[in-house]
Amino acid sequence: MKGSLIRKRYVLVFWESEPERMDRYLYNYYEVKRKYRTENFSIYMCNQLNKSTICSIIREKGGNIITVSGTIKKCKKALSHRIENNPHL
Repeated sequence: MKGSLIRKRYVLVFWESEPERMDRYLYNYYEVKRKYRTENFSIYMCNQLNKSTICSIIREKGGNIITVSGTIKKCKKALSHRIENNPHL
């Protein structure tokens, strides 16, 4: 809903290592849920207010943020495009 202050944001992340540990950390401290995962890619759902905090934490912990979107469909499309262009990932 566009009128809501707490709109959902989906963050597509590539992890070098230990995505499970970060899943627990983000959920326990920030209530950020992992909505999708394949190989070392994860899609997290956060809200508009804590998006910048979550992105900075992910970067500090070794994650590479590929895209931030308002819909999970756009994140999955970016993920499929990235996997098609780089099959060695």
